Amino acid sequence: MNARKADQKQLKITVSEDVYNLLKRLAGVKASSMNKVVGEAIDRYLEESDIQELIERYNLED
Repeated sequence: MNARKADQKQLKITVSEDVYNLLKRLAGVKASSMNKVVGEAIDRYLEESDIQELIERYNLED
């Protein structure tokens, strides 16, 4: 679900300090940004079969 920059929306989330620190370290290990790491996690979540089933059942995709 990659979007062009003009099509992107900002999402603000709150996580524990432990999760934040882990994501920051993972981004460093991957030579990436926290934004990209979290975006990849969201993309993977949305690709899960049970989530895809909900998206299809409720016609949630544009």
